[in-house]
Amino acid sequence: MIDLSVLNSEQRKAVETSDGPLLLLAGAGSGKTRVITYRIAHLIEDKNVSPESILALTFTKKAANEMKERIFALAGEHLSGGHLYVGTFHGFGAYTLRRYGDKIGLDSNFSIYDGDDQLGLVKAIMKEQDVDDIVKPQAVLQEISNAKLKEIREEEYFRNSFGDYFNEVVSRVYRQYQKRLKSLNAVDFNDLLSLVLQLINQNTDVIENLQNRYKYLLVDEYQDTNIQQYKIVATIAKANRNICVVGDEDQSIYSWRGASIENINLFRRDFPEHRTIKLEQNYRSTPIILEAANSVIAKNPNRIKKNLWTNIKEQFPIVVAKLEDPLGEAMFVLRMLENYKDNLDDVAVLYRVNSLSRSFEEVFVKYGVPYQLVGGVGFYQRMEVKDLLAYLKFINNPKDEVSLLRIINIPARGLGPKAISDMRQIATQLSLTLSDFVWHSSIVFADEAFAQSIISFSFVEKIKEIAGKTLEKHGKLFEALGKAIIDTHDENKPISQILRTLIEDIDYKIWITRMSGTKEEQDSRESNISELINVIAQKKYKGRDGLQLFLEDVSLTESVKDSIQSERETKIKGKVNLMTIHAAKGLEFNTVFLVGLEAGIFPHSRSVDDPVQLQEERRLFYVAITRARRYLYLTHALSRQFGSYSANTTPSPYLEEIPKHLVTVV
Repeated sequence: MIDLSVLNSEQRKAVETSDGPLLLLAGAGSGKTRVITYRIAHLIEDKNVSPESILALTFTKKAANEMKERIFALAGEHLSGGHLYVGTFHGFGAYTLRRYGDKIGLDSNFSIYDGDDQLGLVKAIMKEQDVDDIVKPQAVLQEISNAKLKEIREEEYFRNSFGDYFNEVVSRVYRQYQKRLKSLNAVDFNDLLSLVLQLINQNTDVIENLQNRYKYLLVDEYQDTNIQQYKIVATIAKANRNICVVGDEDQSIYSWRGASIENINLFRRDFPEHRTIKLEQNYRSTPIILEAANSVIAKNPNRIKKNLWTNIKEQFPIVVAKLEDPLGEAMFVLRMLENYKDNLDDVAVLYRVNSLSRSFEEVFVKYGVPYQLVGGVGFYQRMEVKDLLAYLKFINNPKDEVSLLRIINIPARGLGPKAISDMRQIATQLSLTLSDFVWHSSIVFADEAFAQSIISFSFVEKIKEIAGKTLEKHGKLFEALGKAIIDTHDENKPISQILRTLIEDIDYKIWITRMSGTKEEQDSRESNISELINVIAQKKYKGRDGLQLFLEDVSLTESVKDSIQSERETKIKGKVNLMTIHAAKGLEFNTVFLVGLEAGIFPHSRSVDDPVQLQEERRLFYVAITRARRYLYLTHALSRQFGSYSANTTPSPYLEEIPKHLVTVV
């Protein structure tokens, strides 16, 4: 039996309400992760539910991994015989498409294109279509993403695009973009949801299989789900009705990326027999911080009322500081940091917009205060890491031309546009795409006997006859790729070893040395390469299945929030955290400085005339102040530079919504 005595009364109700639909409203700092993990462990150990019957979905791989660890600690002995799925929505989408994607014409070894891959594909299509430079590829890609989120397929978008040049461009690019993805055997992040919906809507047997397997569903951070995510889980849960959604509408701050607070109402409509339980006891913050948070968020209409409270006895007034300008604001924070210099890693400076970080960066550098700017270039987005991932993606998926075009001349090997054009002509003679030609030819060049075992003797001979000179001329590339491709067919061959050998064979580190402007840059790049190999080695990925799993894990890795949490957990001490409020969601700090609290900045100027957006801005403020455990500083400047001119500012109206008796003004 799971010991539930560690839970408070409402947490225990949530754990023991195991059957039927449950709306669990978990306020900030109320211990929702504990409740989720105890609920799953209770189902397995006390209710004898098979782990394979449980589907738990959240938004980051880190959160999913933390859940798995806690569940295993509670009910590990009952998990050895069954597969418990705890993962992200996009991870579940990939998992489902790899199992059933053939029903909608998708090969199981498809590539998952990240943002850079997608942008590169859009740019290539726009260049082919000679689109006017006034239209930016980023804007076109965003519009395509928005269309997919709204389930507007390319044919429908085309029918409604006439009369507007931008929409007509998007329509043409969208149609070609989808064709190209299909020919490359690739999907983008939006497809991991939209294609699953298409799959279950068109195949009764698939949804029945999913419903028969997953009899208990749990959705974490429910307030951040978009409409497609809701449709997927609601459809699966429709048969058995055992679904628990866990969230807090007061922390819904991601409408700009498709999250819909309306999903709470949809749940209540579609599961009218649901039970609602509120988790209101907060284990994080002082009573003063919670009273301020409750007072502010109460101003939002049409919310489900909650009132956070705590047994914590400490009382520290909220400090509101009025400063002359951004430099004065940064200097104030600098002075206050003297009180926390022994534990700077538990201090955060939060801001509404990224541009506000500049003055703090300059002051911290000038006075030697260590800090980390959260939201810089993530590990998997660094040039050398992207290059090597492109090699691995192409090795995994012979149709992946986007990855091939990234690596074909990296390191530089004289394969410019003319050489690539010549290769395309050779590929056409062989009735192959460019990527298929390079993939097949690499195996032939590396090991003819092996090539004949997976292609055919006659086709190997045909490749040698038509492409022999090209193979010899660019032998180093073909041989290195071929060896790596062949090695992945050995299920016991570590991917880390394959990558290490590939790096040596193509002289990648020599090329990196030439590309690096300074020794420091060279060392940094080489460290990133070593770290990539280490990541693969630590997880012990092997063979083709291991390569596919690794690439999927990379594609689904969340960047900003996970990166700061990972750094904090490696015990990096003595660095102030500079970040946007969005990046701080899900984190907590002993001391929080919330800066730039001026009208037009927070709430943002673009929200002023939109009541719905103003409500989200207030929720964002609520999220910001509930990141603080003990000490909360709220600052604003009397004047601020806007472009080339300085203007007087007015304090944020949110400052007036905090009861005066909670505040000390300095």
